[in-house]
Amino acid sequence: MTVGDGDTKDVVQGFIALFMYVVLPVILLGTTWITQHNILRARRKMLSEQEEYFRKKVPMTNLKQFPAGSSAAMLVTGSAVIADNYFVSFIAGFKHLFGGEMKGYTGMCSDARRLALVRMLQEAEHFGANAVCNVRFETSTINSGEARKKSGGVELIAYGTAFRTAGS
Repeated sequence: MTVGDGDTKDVVQGFIALFMYVVLPVILLGTTWITQHNILRARRKMLSEQEEYFRKKVPMTNLKQFPAGSSAAMLVTGSAVIADNYFVSFIAGFKHLFGGEMKGYTGMCSDARRLALVRMLQEAEHFGANAVCNVRFETSTINSGEARKKSGGVELIAYGTAFRTAGS
């Protein structure tokens, strides 16, 4: 039995199918995972630097009142919308079946909270305030429930009362 043109054609088609249905998806998933990992690492580094900067410069509290003698107060807000990604959704699907903490979503919500807080503090600094009181958070989900085929995410809004303390 000799190998003819039909057999060679079948082998080539097999390799093409293997590449298209196995190798290419693995390459795309790996590239996506590496890209997402680098984006998360860069975002968390930026957030750490910004939080450290504002920790020294603009104190904040969840208390409702600000000190006597402070300047006129104003509302400041910061908002962040963080989208989930394929890996977070994929792992969350397994967690939904077997139970346990969805750490990907926990990290996503934490990043959104930190980013909203930094943006609120940036707005306070922009308006010349050097303190923020009555800090609160609001959150909502985006495209959850029936919209399973679309990308989802979390929106977080931080807001508070910014003012300039007396003597500064």
